[in-house]
Amino acid sequence: MKILLFFTTILLIMGHVSCTTDNVTGITGGSVIINCKYEDNKKSPKSFCKDTDDECTTVTTAQDNLWIPDKRFSMYDNKSVGFLSVLIRNLTITDTGEYKFKAGSKCSEDVKLHVQHEPCCGTLEKQTADLGGTVTIRCKYPETYKDFAKLLFKVQNGSLQSISSTRGATTGDRFFQNVNFQENVFTVTIINVNKHDDGVYVCGVFITFGEISYNSLLTEVHLHITDPTGASDSNIIIVVCVCLTLLLAGGLSFLLLRRRCNKTEGSIPSSHQTNTRDSDEVSSSVYYETIKDSDIGSSAQSPVRLNTVYATAHLPTSPSDRDFYTLAELPKSSTKP
Repeated sequence: MKILLFFTTILLIMGHVSCTTDNVTGITGGSVIINCKYEDNKKSPKSFCKDTDDECTTVTTAQDNLWIPDKRFSMYDNKSVGFLSVLIRNLTITDTGEYKFKAGSKCSEDVKLHVQHEPCCGTLEKQTADLGGTVTIRCKYPETYKDFAKLLFKVQNGSLQSISSTRGATTGDRFFQNVNFQENVFTVTIINVNKHDDGVYVCGVFITFGEISYNSLLTEVHLHITDPTGASDSNIIIVVCVCLTLLLAGGLSFLLLRRRCNKTEGSIPSSHQTNTRDSDEVSSSVYYETIKDSDIGSSAQSPVRLNTVYATAHLPTSPSDRDFYTLAELPKSSTKP
């Protein structure tokens, strides 16, 4: 795996670099990469420790990757060139102190780290770009770093790969860099954005003082690539679903309203029900018979017609004290038993 190929090449051109790195400066909230080249003991165990109370406490050993998201301390050993890189992320003031590289019994020199606060840097930012569009990543840096090389890294497969530098060419024709020395801003513009541009970018400065070399990482930028075509399709689907829902609700409301109207038309008005009840009572009423004085002795009676409700009763010529209505008795047979 190629780890920090750009810096490895520079260090190899410079020649032997011992582990005498001193006065390394980091920014609170940022990160720092401390480099160390060794010539022997490629198979010996490697470690990085911090001096505390006359004891060097190991903070990390060689890992498979330099960039491990859930770890603040990590170290990668590039055995093919004898090169160690230690990454310390999310720096705090308490990280200030003396550290040592250890490669077997050799390469055990002090590294002095000083962490300071800079209002311009040490932040994590998020940006969004459309697929096929253009995006510009802004990297601010302190005034004290204006004379050093500014770089933009991308985290890929556990390593940090330089994609743009003010001291060298970019990695492709889609990247354009610019430095505003008045505002202390280094920008990288990416055109024709593709899905592979999605990821974590880190703004950094490469610092060298003779045999001293390290990278001060100032800002993390999380770039997310979106597909506007996919967003449009989603919007169309949402609109169609809403229309279908409204049509379904309207159809259901229409059916319920029609059913209610049918029930209303099938019901009988109260006036009609009253007339029907009165007619039933008339038809089921008791027939009244017409009683005439001359027909008292007869045995046959004439029923009242269905259309006649009340019959006229012929009262006796001389009213008596009896009740207004009298019972009609059938004539008794004249033959005695």
